[in-house]
Amino acid sequence: MRKYVFLGLLSMMVLFITSCNEHENFSDHNNSETYDMRTGLSPSRLTIAMWDYSWLNKHYPGGEYENYDKVCDELVERGFNTVRIDAFPLVIGKLEDKGQMVTIAGDPLRNWGASDKDRKHAVVSELTEFMKVCKKKNISVILSSWGKGAAEFPDIRKDFTRREYFWKAWEKVLELLKENDLLSHVVYVDFDQEFPYFSPVAPELNRLGQVKSKELRSAPEAMEAAGSVRNSFRKLKWNDAQMKFVRNYMNSTLTHFQWKYPELRFTFSLTSFWEEVRAMNLKTFDVLELHFWMTQSERFSSRSGFGGLKKDRGEHNYKDYMDRINKTMHSVRPMLMKDMHNRLKWAKEWSEEIAAPLVTTEAWGPWWHMDHKDLTWKWLYDWCEEGMQLSSDYGFWGTTPWNFSHPYWDNWENVEWYQKVNNGFLEN
Repeated sequence: MRKYVFLGLLSMMVLFITSCNEHENFSDHNNSETYDMRTGLSPSRLTIAMWDYSWLNKHYPGGEYENYDKVCDELVERGFNTVRIDAFPLVIGKLEDKGQMVTIAGDPLRNWGASDKDRKHAVVSELTEFMKVCKKKNISVILSSWGKGAAEFPDIRKDFTRREYFWKAWEKVLELLKENDLLSHVVYVDFDQEFPYFSPVAPELNRLGQVKSKELRSAPEAMEAAGSVRNSFRKLKWNDAQMKFVRNYMNSTLTHFQWKYPELRFTFSLTSFWEEVRAMNLKTFDVLELHFWMTQSERFSSRSGFGGLKKDRGEHNYKDYMDRINKTMHSVRPMLMKDMHNRLKWAKEWSEEIAAPLVTTEAWGPWWHMDHKDLTWKWLYDWCEEGMQLSSDYGFWGTTPWNFSHPYWDNWENVEWYQKVNNGFLEN
C-alpha cells in the first residue's frame, strides 16, 4: 500500500515539475523584456533600398529605372527584400482620371531622381506596373510621400493642408492598389517623409510656433534641415500649440486609416523632433521609423563644414570637405560612434515603450554624398557597414545600408558589399 502511495506522490511531483517547466517556458516567451515583435512579422527582417521618387522620375527610355524587371532583379541580387518609394499621393489625389499624364520637370543636377529633361509620366499606370513587378519578385514595399507635385500642380502642398483632403489622397492610392490586388506586399505606409519637413502642414506648424524664417518648401531646404541639428535651450522645440496640433494630426490620421484598412500598418517617419513626438505618448504608431545621420552630430558638422556645401551634381570643389572628413574620422570617430550608440539605445527604448518595431530606411553617414572626383566612398562603406551591424545589435525590424542604394550611383556595381551587409542583417 505504501508503495502505491509513494508512486502516486512521485507521479504527481513529476506532473507538477513538468507543468512548472512548461509554464516557465511559456512565460519566458511572453516576457515583455524578452519578447521580440519581429518573430510574428513577415518578413521577420527587412533589408531596405530607399528608391524615393527616382523609380518614377527616371522611368523612361535610357533612364536607370527604364526596366522595372531588370532593376528589381538587381535589387534582389544585392540582398534587398524591401523597397521604399514615394507613392505620389498628392499628384494622384489631383488627377481627374487614372490615365492623366503629368510632367516631371527636368533637373539634371538633382541629387536624387534627376530627370534629363521635362518628361511626361502616367503616374497611376507606372505605380501599378512597379508594384506588380515587386509582387511577382516577392519584394515588399513601403509607401511614403515627399509631398511631390508636377508641372501641372506646381504648389501642390497648399491643396492638402486640410487633413481630410490629405486622407482622401492617400485613400485614392490605397484603393487603386486594392483594386489591382497590390496591397498584400505593402509592409507599411509612411504618410509623411521625415515629418514635418515635406508635409503640407509644415506652414501651419510654423505659424503656430511663430517661426519667422522662410518656410521649408524647396527640396534642398527641407533636406538640409532634416539632416541637421537644431539647437535650443528649451527642453522641447515645439510649443504647447504645436504639440497639440501634431498629436491631434498624427493620432487622427493613424486611427482613421487603421479603422479603414485594419490589414495595413501606418506611421510617420522622423529624422528630427524625436523628443517632441515621444513626449506625446502616441501608441498608434504601427512602426517606429527613424533616420539616423552622422550629420545629427554637432562634432561632425563643426569639423566637416557639411552644412555650407553646395549639394548637387554640379562641378564643385570638394577637396577641402574630403580632407576635413578624413581628419574628422581620424580624431573623433569613436566619439561619433558612441553618439550613434546613444541615439540607437534611446530609439530602441522608445520602440519598446510604444510596442512598435524599429526601422530605418535612410541612415548612418551624411545624408548627402556624391560620385565626384574629389569625394571618396571608402570611409562611408566602413561607417555604414558598422551601422548595419548596429541594426542587428539593437533589434531593428528593418534597416538600410545607406540612402544611396540606387542604380544611378557607381556603388550599385559593388554587388558583393551589398550582399555582405544585407545578408549579415538577415541572418541575425
